[in-house]
Amino acid sequence: MIKIHNINSIISNKIKPKKLKPFDDKMINFLSELSTRVTKSTEAKKNPEIMSFAFWIRRNNLIKLKKKYEIKKLNKRKGVGLLFHIPPSNIVSNFAYSLIFGLLSGNTNIIRLPEKSELMAKVLIKSMNNIKKIRLDISKYIYFIKNYTDDDRSNRLSSISDARLIWGGDKTVNLFKKFKTKKGCRNLYFTDKYSLSIFDSNKVTVANKVDLEHLIRNFYNDTYLVDQNACSSPNLIIWTGSEVEKAKKIFWSKLLEVVKKKYKLSFFSAVDKYTSSAIFSAKNNSISNIINNENLLIRIKLDKLNYNLENFRGKWGLFYEFSNKNKFKVNLPFSKKYQTITSYGYSKKQLEKLKKKSYLSSVNRIVQVGLSMEIDLFWDGYNILYKLTK
Repeated sequence: MIKIHNINSIISNKIKPKKLKPFDDKMINFLSELSTRVTKSTEAKKNPEIMSFAFWIRRNNLIKLKKKYEIKKLNKRKGVGLLFHIPPSNIVSNFAYSLIFGLLSGNTNIIRLPEKSELMAKVLIKSMNNIKKIRLDISKYIYFIKNYTDDDRSNRLSSISDARLIWGGDKTVNLFKKFKTKKGCRNLYFTDKYSLSIFDSNKVTVANKVDLEHLIRNFYNDTYLVDQNACSSPNLIIWTGSEVEKAKKIFWSKLLEVVKKKYKLSFFSAVDKYTSSAIFSAKNNSISNIINNENLLIRIKLDKLNYNLENFRGKWGLFYEFSNKNKFKVNLPFSKKYQTITSYGYSKKQLEKLKKKSYLSSVNRIVQVGLSMEIDLFWDGYNILYKLTK
């Protein structure tokens, strides 16, 4: 039976890791059944993050991923063994996607659960334990443990792991780099990243009602749904084309209507957001104006894109924006922190040109607005299946 284990029992009872081939049929059958059960649960219907995860592990998507990544050489590989997952505390569903990385690559997994993720974990555990017809003892592949604060336990778990997936930013990564690991332990470090959006203003102004509503909903899901905590959530909005001011008025007013209806801003978040905007305004001479809409939506206009652009970060509906009438000449200052660019109004051909140029700035993902959270098995520069198999 899958459960949330006491960490001491995990450390004292040596786990003998089970290994499978990537995309093992029994694992796909299990995850597909899990998707069906979670989707039907009351909790998922109330929680879009749980529902999105269940949708991602549906059979059709897993088969699609298998076809995309299954190569002859991969068929001869198996999981490396025991994985130690350290998810971030600010993204509720991250632990679940990290776990899927481990399961699809055929590994046994220890997952340290952030406190905010426990509710979602319990929903998944309940559904997992109700799956009886799959010929796979999934409890041998999944070991959830409660969150903890002392470094000694992280050190001990690191010492028995064959690979570690460390999320949560530079501070967490630097801490785990100090811990003792096995010789040959594979480490996937997911450090702090910076993401942005590029909008063609001309396309925004001519969008019909349905398309505009679709754009607003997708942008909301990329940002407000996760409080902009995801590494792929845009902080900066770059407006291109000849209708910038008109497009801004349309887009932001419609977004504000949705935010007022759906988004709940806590007192702490409100204070932090307001304070952050004031601090950045005082420190940066590239800021020309701040527009505050009831503290639910704060926009900070930039006159130029500085070398320290990666420090212009927003949360809870705080966005920086820059206008550029030249549609295809967006010169980003170099940074290794860039991860995802979401776009609206660009064709696939145009995106490919932009993507080719963006490699100079270390961007590794360019997707349409609404797809920033759509995780893949090639993530943050890592080919997950190859890193976690041998």
